[in-house]
Amino acid sequence: MRKLLGCAVLGALLFTTLPLSVVAQRAAARPAGGSAQRASFGPELNWSSDVDFGIGARGVFPLHSLFPKTPLDGIVSFDYFFPSHPSGTSAHYWEINGNVAYRFTVPARSSFRPYAGGGLNVAHASASATVGTTTVSASDTKAGLNLLGGTTFKLKGSKLTPFVDARGEIGGGKTFIITGGVRF
Repeated sequence: MRKLLGCAVLGALLFTTLPLSVVAQRAAARPAGGSAQRASFGPELNWSSDVDFGIGARGVFPLHSLFPKTPLDGIVSFDYFFPSHPSGTSAHYWEINGNVAYRFTVPARSSFRPYAGGGLNVAHASASATVGTTTVSASDTKAGLNLLGGTTFKLKGSKLTPFVDARGEIGGGKTFIITGGVRF
């Protein structure tokens, strides 16, 4: 399992760090500025195809010190979901995600800043039910992979950075999630 996760992380990093040479040259030639060069944090709202709605927090960290000519960000998030469940039962679901995202080069006049990438996902689910005087409970934690794509929106004169992205999970949570929020 460790070898599989190690290979997956290495593959995700290689896939996101090998951009088209033209895009990489244009990104390296263009002076980077604004929110692309500093860490940012913020709240997010989630919708999942399997576990309903959730809330969370996200941190985005530029990786320009590790990859000076490639516009990469590290994105970490924690999301707590509120899954629907029958009366008399309890269900909990949360995820921790660590991703690397490539920021695509777009014209300066565009308000969209698209990105795509992948990474690791750790999903935890637990449930309990009371039957008579007996409480039955179960939990499971699994690791998996993420594939994501999204965009941030440039707001003139504001330090807020709204974003929206979609994430598919392979293993771990095995779900599709749409996330939106704001970083500052």
